[in-house]
Amino acid sequence: MGILAVALAACDSGNVSTVDEGEQSEDLKAFLEAPPKTSSSGAHRQSDPHAELSADKLAQVALQHLDESRPELAMESLNSALAKFPGNAMLLSLRASLFLQQQQTSLALTDLNRAIEINPHDPILLTNRAQALRQFGRKDEARRDLDSAIELDPGFIGAHFNRGSLHFEAEQYDLALADFNRCIELQPDVPAPYFNRASTWEALGKRDEAIIDLERFLSLQPEENWAQVARDLLTQWDPDQS
Repeated sequence: MGILAVALAACDSGNVSTVDEGEQSEDLKAFLEAPPKTSSSGAHRQSDPHAELSADKLAQVALQHLDESRPELAMESLNSALAKFPGNAMLLSLRASLFLQQQQTSLALTDLNRAIEINPHDPILLTNRAQALRQFGRKDEARRDLDSAIELDPGFIGAHFNRGSLHFEAEQYDLALADFNRCIELQPDVPAPYFNRASTWEALGKRDEAIIDLERFLSLQPEENWAQVARDLLTQWDPDQS
């Protein structure tokens, strides 16, 4: 039985302070939808609507493009923003997250290394870099980053989830169980840790506990593909599910 490989909260906005969609759009729209500036002669002057935005606002422009399923525009926005603010860890983190989503791991790692040089005490950056290192098979380095992230923020579920997954892959099931337990303690309504804890219980030979966790996983309405995997496992493990 496999485990969910998602990284909860790891592909975060890099500490961007986002707001509700309606609240966010009013301020942003007011700037983006402002009428074109005119010269002293009254002629319209073409200008970049983002030219005067701060790094935070440019990050929100990119996030809005992502929310609207326009990753190409999000990447263009981040590239332009980083040309203006090359040492901004938040923008580097956002672009790295987008690179990770696009499986461009080497580029993501480059951005994350730069961001961590700028802000070495950000647990989100360390967790995202652990993702990239893990994809390169550099699991010891990934685990060290996750240990550091948890030391900085013991309540960061993304770091516990990813470290638990690494422990599971290393067949260190007791350590994996401790991390997944912590995830569930922190956020009991998030589905993925229940699936991974079920996998861990099964590896430890405790099927009854695994079944309980799969049922809880399904009750939280997870992504459909993984929900089907869980239903298939329940059918195999529990005759009452047939």
